[in-house]
Amino acid sequence: MNHRIILSIVLMTLLLAPAAMATELVKNGDFEGVKNGAALRRDDNGQDWYESRKDKDGRELLIMSTKKVGGNKTKKAMIKAHPELNTYLSQRLSASQTGMLTVKYDIYLKYIRPEYNRSGFFFAGKSSDKKNGPNSTGKERFAFVAFEHSEDGKVQLFVREGKKSWDDRTVLATGLELKEWYTVTVTMDIAAATYTVQLDDGAVSAPLEAFRTSKKKAPTKISHLSFASWNDGAGSFFIDNVSAIAE
Repeated sequence: MNHRIILSIVLMTLLLAPAAMATELVKNGDFEGVKNGAALRRDDNGQDWYESRKDKDGRELLIMSTKKVGGNKTKKAMIKAHPELNTYLSQRLSASQTGMLTVKYDIYLKYIRPEYNRSGFFFAGKSSDKKNGPNSTGKERFAFVAFEHSEDGKVQLFVREGKKSWDDRTVLATGLELKEWYTVTVTMDIAAATYTVQLDDGAVSAPLEAFRTSKKKAPTKISHLSFASWNDGAGSFFIDNVSAIAE
């Protein structure tokens, strides 16, 4: 066969070959496969959502909602605010990541308690200290994304990049509302210890430094995702359509 014909066939095969499939690392990201609240809270064998802080009373604040919320009629996870308790919704990724990772989730903030004026926490990180579950301490967190009220009565999206004071957080989006669904996309370059954040289809932030404590660098791998309400950052919110894609 003519070499030019062979080359043409090879090139056409490469052009027509399907693109490599992205790898979804989250199970039941839409929560439709989770039977009820008890199953949502329970840490079963294998990969699943669970309440990872495991405070006896705090874990009961994680529920499965089937009510219509902001037009969303599907199943969704809800964490209820409490001024003294901590509640975490977590899942281990199907494989730990050290390269590029994009996490997307829908969040509906119902209420942020005023004492500390912050909540709706999202973390991507790991579980390393064998205490209180994944992303429960600063040294376990890579990405740190949350919401707070602004002075004009609206809500704003912010991140923490390892500063000692909450006042040193970086505000990324302002003029947001309670009781409205927003889609947050967090794209992490784990090897470079940076990430970007996008709200809905708006502008993407400049690269942000991964969270680090004064004594510890950011994690070099990500194995867990978590959403949380704290005793010093209490809020009621819904989470749905969580996705984590490795590149």
